[in-house]
Amino acid sequence: MPENSRRPEISVSDILLYINCPRRVYFVSRGFELLPEINVSRLERMLLKELSMNYPEIVKMCSLNADTMCKELEAALDQACKDLPLMFPKEFARTEKGFLEEGNARARAKIPEIAANLLKGLEEFGKDSMLAALTPVKTEPIIFSERLNLKGAPSKIVCFEGMNVPSIIKPGSCPVQGVWASDRIHVASLALLLEAESGKEIPFAFVEYVSFGIIRKVVIRSSDRREVLKTCRRVEKIKAGLMPEKTEEKFCSECTFSEHCVSNSSLMSKFF
Repeated sequence: MPENSRRPEISVSDILLYINCPRRVYFVSRGFELLPEINVSRLERMLLKELSMNYPEIVKMCSLNADTMCKELEAALDQACKDLPLMFPKEFARTEKGFLEEGNARARAKIPEIAANLLKGLEEFGKDSMLAALTPVKTEPIIFSERLNLKGAPSKIVCFEGMNVPSIIKPGSCPVQGVWASDRIHVASLALLLEAESGKEIPFAFVEYVSFGIIRKVVIRSSDRREVLKTCRRVEKIKAGLMPEKTEEKFCSECTFSEHCVSNSSLMSKFF
């Protein structure tokens, strides 16, 4: 196939950008930086993600002891606060002093609720099932499917009921029941990738809402798979040069690309 007719490679992150706003796919694919700086909210999310990596060991150790669990979570958060600048030196080089401490304080305030929900999960599902859903077999493995023209990395793969299934870590808000629609598409896209790699059907996946210590099991439906495949085709067209129609969203004023996101005609003249 000639170089100029090769299909643009799609990633799961492109799908998530598309769900958020199709034009974000356009800008990121053309070299614009999505997250130019680390603010307090982002630091809080990063700390909570690192904290969640310790959930399996803490659940295994603490059982139903609430006081011990809170202390272990606090100790794990302290360690995450020390480790984060070493893990992301480039990002922290341009982070304002004091942001990490404030992010740490916000994350620490969530520990009582996290502990309560982890204990509730232990009581409801049992220790073995809870640990199986939380404990990674692999962490952030990169999976690629030539057939799907898609690549992605689940937060982790866990072995549950004898099957390796994807799990994603989400440090944002948690719905009262089930998972957010975007999270459903996220895990469906990873399930498709894991199926392509293993040759086995992946009937379910997990979403961890780590700010709350809640883990939700998601059944992968045929409608989820269809939506992933449709979105992949749309993303391919955008990365190949198609400018999506502009839509007004509630977050537009805070978007990194707001100053560039003008009419189609002026954008076309700017980039082509």
